[in-house]
Amino acid sequence: MSAVARQPEGAFAKCSSPRPERIGLVAARSKDEARELAVGVADTLATAGVDVIEEEQLAATGVREVDAIVVLGGDGLMMRAATAYPDVPLLGINFGNVGFLALVERKDWQQAIASLLAGEFAIQEGSTLEATLVRQADSVSQGWAINDVVVRAGNRMVDVELYIDGHFVNTYPGDGMIVATPHGSTAYCMAAGGPILTAGVRGFAIAPISCHSPIRTPLVVPEEAAIEMVVANHHDASLIVDGREMTTLERLDVVQVRRGEHAFRLVTLGSTNFYEAFRTKFNFRIRPDAIPSRGSS
Repeated sequence: MSAVARQPEGAFAKCSSPRPERIGLVAARSKDEARELAVGVADTLATAGVDVIEEEQLAATGVREVDAIVVLGGDGLMMRAATAYPDVPLLGINFGNVGFLALVERKDWQQAIASLLAGEFAIQEGSTLEATLVRQADSVSQGWAINDVVVRAGNRMVDVELYIDGHFVNTYPGDGMIVATPHGSTAYCMAAGGPILTAGVRGFAIAPISCHSPIRTPLVVPEEAAIEMVVANHHDASLIVDGREMTTLERLDVVQVRRGEHAFRLVTLGSTNFYEAFRTKFNFRIRPDAIPSRGSS
């Protein structure tokens, strides 16, 4: 897929490169419907002359020669696949509840596969986050995130000092703090009252969680910013990367967050519409029966 031009988040253009010839297939093991549909997807691809690589073979041989991966599951499986197979374009067929990363609904899978084989798609590239824990003189990488890096308090409030590019911003007493990518801004960040970064925004959102202070306004910083969160008291806290608890945090621990070296590459089709997905998947409709004056978009 190296011949495909990289598209900014939210952009769409028909791909001019040859169709993908080797496609990986990952299905949610816990969902019978996903496993059943995987058979149909594999048959469709094979009939079209595509080399289908099942997940077991992907894990064993790596993904250097794979042009794309079709993921049958929810957003959690999309993040797992992106972590396991970094920088590979993913086409998600939704079997979850929301499906903000798995953009294709299962009823539309045949049309989506046809568009993929015809080259009628774009690659939407999203930045990721790299987390590093600094404790005294030691720095230890904590991996990278598609959605967010979170400092999360235990049973008592934790004081989090925030620094941007070495400059002290403020101390936030509360349940912790979230640093989110644009893709992750519609996840925990949104639930905590943080901003939603729409398709095309090149920055990261920072949102305090249940901050016990009137100074609780979330921030949006450039992708190039160096973000540091310092645990300033002795109360229990954890470092969480994309929902995975990585380690417990101690007083004066520093969590450094920067743009990751990997990209989250999402296959988008011409019908992909961030705003329509936002309205429908989150039921974000002030007047559900309203008809837009400029049409149905």
